[in-house]
Amino acid sequence: MRLFDSATVAISVTGIEIVALKKLSLVSHALAQRIEGEAGREQECLAKTLDDVLRRIELAAARVA
Repeated sequence: MRLFDSATVAISVTGIEIVALKKLSLVSHALAQRIEGEAGREQECLAKTLDDVLRRIELAAARVA
């Protein structure tokens, strides 16, 4: 898969996995604030990407409920 390709997949995610991903996001944002330069910007981008994935998971779960 290339960098900007997208794929639609169906996976099962448990509540504890969502909590773990949210905590990982918080840690990623905190780390991004502490790292300077390009590495800090890259970490911030990764954290925002994780936030976006979490939002899409939560929206999809809300549609099913």
